[in-house]
Amino acid sequence: MSLIVLSIPLFFVLMGAEWVAGRLRGRRVFRGPDVFTNLSLGAAQTVFGAVAGGLLAGTYVALYSVRLFEIPATSAGAWVALFLGTDFCYYWFHRVSHRTHLGWMGHAPHHQSEDFNLSVALRQGPVQPLFSRAFYLPLALVGFPPAMFATAVALNTLYQFWVHTELIDRLGPLEWVFVTPSHHRVHHACNGRYLDKNHGAMLIVWDRLFGTFEPEREPVTYGTVEPVRTFNPLRAAWRPFGEAWSLMRRTPRFWDKLRFWFMPPEWMPPGVTDAHVPVEPGRARYEVSPSRRGVLYLAVVGVLTLGVTVLFLFKGGALSGPWKLAFAAWFLASLGGLGGVLEGRPWARWVEAARLAMVPLALLSL
Repeated sequence: MSLIVLSIPLFFVLMGAEWVAGRLRGRRVFRGPDVFTNLSLGAAQTVFGAVAGGLLAGTYVALYSVRLFEIPATSAGAWVALFLGTDFCYYWFHRVSHRTHLGWMGHAPHHQSEDFNLSVALRQGPVQPLFSRAFYLPLALVGFPPAMFATAVALNTLYQFWVHTELIDRLGPLEWVFVTPSHHRVHHACNGRYLDKNHGAMLIVWDRLFGTFEPEREPVTYGTVEPVRTFNPLRAAWRPFGEAWSLMRRTPRFWDKLRFWFMPPEWMPPGVTDAHVPVEPGRARYEVSPSRRGVLYLAVVGVLTLGVTVLFLFKGGALSGPWKLAFAAWFLASLGGLGGVLEGRPWARWVEAARLAMVPLALLSL
């Protein structure tokens, strides 16, 4: 069982503690629609991992079979080296995911929220692991066993959860070595001076060494440079892919179409004239006003859907491939339908009716 899945109850406990701490300080930490989208996208990536787990792990195992060294999992020194190696690989994945269209498509959903709280840590690009796992493959070739690697990556990911908060100020000397909430607030900002800075997961030393460090100097505006303007998880996840595909199609020259995927997100191919609007500090956040009936529906059906999904995450490993794919399709319909209800879309009721009719089948599959 994945350490991330086992940590789900702890995530909710800590989010509750953050909400209480915010209330005591007179601050509104969470907005319901944003939290819904964050949790939905986090669940989507976890469901994707459960469905494609064999593919993601298989490449690592294949390279490990031709490893250069035998590294014992009982060695304390090996664990230290692995934690450093995992963090180093994550830094380069994270940096490349911000500086290429190919990487940004999968990573962008994590940055779309215009809030900054612990629920944002759970907001992930559903298919991002297809890109990120490639950066860890050298660790397999060196000889770190798959189970050892899986533990190190999970702990590296768990560390990143707590740095997604505005309620923790700077932490003195720790700021020189470790990634802190202050560093990560900068990373999630779309202010000009903060863009593409502080990519580290656990250690900030990589950013200091490779010139991507920026301290927190001015008030932060969160979100992407061009705001996504939706709380529908399915639309939010698709948005960066749709934008990149549209831009690539409008690129006149074949060579530019090819190199487009490896150029920075702000790069405009010759012959394309889309304008990037500078981000103003204090930019108004996207809001929706769902009806009381819609809020009640989301509260009840959304929680039940989340419950069924968590049940799948705990039991999905024993399911056959077709059942996993069927559940994933039902889950995608859930994201689109519930997001449509939240935003008051007329078509949402038909999507919800169809996918709720499939709930008994989804439960039988588990």
